[in-house]
Amino acid sequence: MGGEMEKRTAEQERKEKRMLKVRGLSKTYEGNQVLEQIDLEIGKGEFVVVMGQSGCGKSTLLYCISGMDSPTSGQVVFDGKELAGLSEREMESLRLKRMGFIFQKTNFLKNLSIMDNIVFPAFQNAERGRREIVQEAEALMQRLGIAETAKHDIRSVSGGQLQRAAICRAMINHPAVLFGDEPTGALNSSATREVMDILNRINREGTTVLLVTHDAKVAARADRVIYLEDGRKKAELELGKYEKSMRQEREEELKAWLEGMGF
Repeated sequence: MGGEMEKRTAEQERKEKRMLKVRGLSKTYEGNQVLEQIDLEIGKGEFVVVMGQSGCGKSTLLYCISGMDSPTSGQVVFDGKELAGLSEREMESLRLKRMGFIFQKTNFLKNLSIMDNIVFPAFQNAERGRREIVQEAEALMQRLGIAETAKHDIRSVSGGQLQRAAICRAMINHPAVLFGDEPTGALNSSATREVMDILNRINREGTTVLLVTHDAKVAARADRVIYLEDGRKKAELELGKYEKSMRQEREEELKAWLEGMGF
């Protein structure tokens, strides 16, 4: 009874503080149904993870929600704006100013230093002066423990340092939502914990986070886990805000739930 009441309260809060609303989202590639009638809502400040077997449509869902791809049908509303109603220029501006992205591959420009890669999106935004942008980047790098890598070549730092730099780049324009597609997929367990500590801290400070992952330990850091199967939303699990003291219990609860999903 208490669990049901908690679930209703969480759903009500998401509606009252809605950041993303998805209705009837479907995606077809060359006659193949990749996503089918996905409905979901994500509240401001929520941390949500999407899981499922390889090929279930997780990344496609992320790309459609963030406007990097277009659904075949359905509706995506980002903070009150329906993406289908935006021009290409408006969509580019929304992604640049209101969204941040981190991926398994950092996609940094090889001819630029770590610092130059981080500040690049802010220069594209062109709403702040160079000095302010550089100061912001330095502050982010200091917070994430990579200040000493500012002038380094991207090939001369560790994978964990590079992914921290990618988070700095994603946060440089103060996004409302941070999207991640397997952001820890190429990292060892120690670097994964460090990156997830950072993402939890960013989320606690108010940034909405939506990640795709195969890693149950990563997913256990989320407020809520959504499970996809064959392009459909099969189920979701409410975990609540992450507390380090409850890490093991959350991981065990999620593992048992995933086993029930056939994961």
